[in-house]
Amino acid sequence: MKYKILSAIISIVLLISLVGCQQNNSIIKPDVETKTVTENSQEDYVTFSLDVPSDWKVLTQDYVSIACFSSKANETNASDKISPYKLSIENYIIPSLMPIDDKYKQAYKDLFNGKYDGIKDLICDNIEYINIGKVMDCFPAVTFETPESIMDYFNILVDGISTPDVTMPESWNDKKWATDFTFSEYNGKNGKIIAVEYSYVIIDKTYKAINCYRDDNYSICGVFDDETELSSGNLALWVADNMEVSEHYKLEDNVVRKEGIDY
Repeated sequence: MKYKILSAIISIVLLISLVGCQQNNSIIKPDVETKTVTENSQEDYVTFSLDVPSDWKVLTQDYVSIACFSSKANETNASDKISPYKLSIENYIIPSLMPIDDKYKQAYKDLFNGKYDGIKDLICDNIEYINIGKVMDCFPAVTFETPESIMDYFNILVDGISTPDVTMPESWNDKKWATDFTFSEYNGKNGKIIAVEYSYVIIDKTYKAINCYRDDNYSICGVFDDETELSSGNLALWVADNMEVSEHYKLEDNVVRKEGIDY
């Protein structure tokens, strides 16, 4: 009898431990014809090799990132930060423009230690920035009187008549930009993968996305779309599993530098 009780206790403990992050080692290849593509980032800092659908194209984005685009992508949806027609692949620790905030670095570390509050805040912040960018798109195009007259731009900014009266809606105060988070852990071919699925809001429309974080500091992010035959959200986990990365850089004083070059 005591062995049955012990067995029941062990089962309950295991069940509780799996509630926070679902264990799932099954990564299924999308039912489409694929091709292996090798693409370098800008200035060849990183070489990516990955399997993607045969009609998708892979393009360089910056020093440590690339993107895959559906054949149905157009100028509008391909330029979106996240889109069902675009698979975004990047190193989430290396800064592209601005240094990565320490709280975000900690969020990534916590993610692989079963703590998820930080990554939820990070994703919410990213979605908020996208929404702010959408509002800023309402600003008028800036043209300079002369190529050298950068002061023209600052004059527009300080002149209340020239700049539009754009304010954030009150409904944005304390808004939850991303909700309905689920976390799944996979033992990928190249290490651990944490897949984070969530719902997010752009202006007034709700979407569903997936961010796949690998423990080698690379993330693959996509968006689901029921009206699209094959969305980036359907590909993200598969690409996160099969992608091979070769790095040719070093990080000095938070600056990415090419290996083999004496700076």
